[in-house]
Amino acid sequence: MQRIPFLFLLLFTNVLMAQTDIGNNLVKDKFLKYFELPRETVFLHTNKSTYITNEEIWFKGYVYDRHNSKPFQQSSAIHLGLYNHEGNQLKTYHFRAKDGFFKGNIEVDSVFASGTYYLRASTNWMKNFKEDDSYLQKIVILNEEPLKKPVAATGYDIQFLPEGGNFIVDAPNVMGVKVTDSNGYGVRIVEGSIFDMNNAQVARFSTSIFGLGKFNFNPKAGMAYVAKLKFSDGSMQTVEIQKAENKGVSFSVKNVDKDRLIISLTTNNATKESIQEEPFYLLIHRDGHANRIPVTFPKNKLFVSKILNKDILSKGMNILTLFDANGKPIAERLVFNYADLLDGKLNVNKLVVEGDSIKIQLKLQEPFNDLHNLSVSVLPGKTMSYNQQNSIYSAFYLKPYVRGFIENPSYYFKNVTAKKENNLDLLLMTQGWSKYDWNDIFKGPPNQFYEFENGIDLEGTINSRDISSTNKLLVSFPDDRSTYLDILDNRFLIQKYFPVKGEVLNFALISDNKKLTQPNIDLNIRLGVIPTRINTVRKEKVERIVADTAKEVAVPDLVYADNTISLNEVTVVDNKIKKTVENNVFIPKYLKGKMTEVTEDIEFNFPLISDIIRSRGYYVREELSFGSTDRVIIRTRTVQSFDSKRSMPVPVIYLDNVRLTTFDLLYRMPTNEVESFLIDKTGAGEGVRGSAGVIRIYTRRRPRDYDAQFGKDVNVLNYKLKEGFEPVKKFYTPKYNSYLSDEFENFGTIHWAPELKMNENGIATFKILNTLQRDIIFYIEGMNANGNLISSEQSLIIE
Repeated sequence: MQRIPFLFLLLFTNVLMAQTDIGNNLVKDKFLKYFELPRETVFLHTNKSTYITNEEIWFKGYVYDRHNSKPFQQSSAIHLGLYNHEGNQLKTYHFRAKDGFFKGNIEVDSVFASGTYYLRASTNWMKNFKEDDSYLQKIVILNEEPLKKPVAATGYDIQFLPEGGNFIVDAPNVMGVKVTDSNGYGVRIVEGSIFDMNNAQVARFSTSIFGLGKFNFNPKAGMAYVAKLKFSDGSMQTVEIQKAENKGVSFSVKNVDKDRLIISLTTNNATKESIQEEPFYLLIHRDGHANRIPVTFPKNKLFVSKILNKDILSKGMNILTLFDANGKPIAERLVFNYADLLDGKLNVNKLVVEGDSIKIQLKLQEPFNDLHNLSVSVLPGKTMSYNQQNSIYSAFYLKPYVRGFIENPSYYFKNVTAKKENNLDLLLMTQGWSKYDWNDIFKGPPNQFYEFENGIDLEGTINSRDISSTNKLLVSFPDDRSTYLDILDNRFLIQKYFPVKGEVLNFALISDNKKLTQPNIDLNIRLGVIPTRINTVRKEKVERIVADTAKEVAVPDLVYADNTISLNEVTVVDNKIKKTVENNVFIPKYLKGKMTEVTEDIEFNFPLISDIIRSRGYYVREELSFGSTDRVIIRTRTVQSFDSKRSMPVPVIYLDNVRLTTFDLLYRMPTNEVESFLIDKTGAGEGVRGSAGVIRIYTRRRPRDYDAQFGKDVNVLNYKLKEGFEPVKKFYTPKYNSYLSDEFENFGTIHWAPELKMNENGIATFKILNTLQRDIIFYIEGMNANGNLISSEQSLIIE
């Protein structure tokens, strides 16, 4: 046997180590550059998840800096889109954030049909990155129509997912199992077994409530395997196990105890001959933070392990990526560290009953140095209207790093037990690689095409030919500030402003002789672009409200449409008494309580009356079509007859009490010409001809701003902004028909406190309306300046 000179071996080893160092440094450099730009995450805490007509969707928003684990200070504009169950955009909203927090509300009016909707929150900065960091919140709205029962899922999807991503022959592997229904939700099986081609059982497993499980498996070369699963309904299903690779490295992670974990690498003889003693290394990383740990197979060994102290892990999520000697990622595993994560525990106490209100105290068990900013939703103890799938913990610590769907992510952070920790580890093991693709990381850092929005530029044009550059434009703001603007080519610019929808800016043109004249201007407000469509979404595993329940509970009649109740610190913002409708002598008395008055928000979001009709589920076409003399066609979308001519019947439509025989009068009719409307899909009072519903429209008798036109300064233009940030309103308690009904216990709102701040002792007090409920539940989310989080669900018995 020929002997290899020692000097050659030494030189080869040094070259190999140098190449490894170059590869390691390249990976580290690429990784750090990819995360140089900070990443932010948004969480919406809505006061409920199921709403009824005449309520408001109240919410508090939290913006989190994942690199520094603190509130994200830079973003000051949050863009919100409202989407239907198909993912089509219905409305857009813009909210101003400050110091990592924002709040707002959205009115639930009769325009919304019963069904599932989605709120999507994002920022302009997020568009710099390939990874989608927007936040999606599902809500349910109940109107006159009950929700349809969900269709039961049929069929199963069964996947076998090796831990770390590698499945190799003749080596111990840890195999994950994922069993879901056709809607993508987990299915617990009674029993699962693995058999080889000789029908010998080689492994057994079961799954959690989310359809996840794992088992140890050592596949043999040349052997095929099948899995046999037994479901709770007694059915059986057999599936083939994917073929194992001939070469590779198996990578697994396991907890030793609460302070330590063990990482293990396993391979086979064929692979060992190729890699010899080549060095591997493990990168433990997240959001630009990283630790590198060398790992090498000992000579003539197919197995190597390392015990790591959990102090090396970050709080929350950690991504463990295994690299070979050339700096190529070959396996990855997500690991969650619960240590020091759930310290924000608090108690809720009743202090005193004061007339129609109850004074409540929240107290942290172990106060932090920095004061917490909390949002608190107070609901009846038997509520069916709060079904939040996310908490601030899952939104900030879990969802940003997982590539796939997570069923009920908040489950892993409520009353955490060893079983829940194991279930989360199963989830992460079966998710495979993280959201971040190493191919993208190696290509280079993301480009910074989008900036943080610290205010918005308003671009204006003066529509006049006799404007010179020596003229000035005086603008006055609602806070009594005024400033002079330069004019260049009839254009002007208001920089870094936070325009509020509905507010009035006053403009006056100052000529060379210092005289004031009223300008004719146009303003262009460029708010953040919100996608017109999103990918929704999965069908529901279980609907909270089904058709039979909705009929049994008279949900739409729960709230008065024309009144509100306020406590000492609660301000009534909108007077909802529809005086215009009540004073309209042309509307019959029996209809006045059912009419929807056209507000400025409705005008803005539905510019044409046909847009409103279309939003309620009707097919609307506004153009001449072949073979038709009608310019406007309105029909139902529901097939009601086998006769093709009558398969899509038309509704009965009245315009100012005159029944329309043709709908052409509605052609491109502006909504601002309409005072009120009623869309009754039951067709009540119309007999057989009302099978497609009845629509009543009453036009406006005089312009909305008629009274505002008198007494205004003829030299000043009062410009009302139709676009901008949403005005911030104070919470008001809706006036319910009864606080002792089943309807209120199921769907009512007691209180919403979006900005509850704790003192230096970790105590906050506030008042809630005394609705005579014995059982009350508090849903609490919060964050302080150091990024410490709170998520708590507390019950209180009122004696």
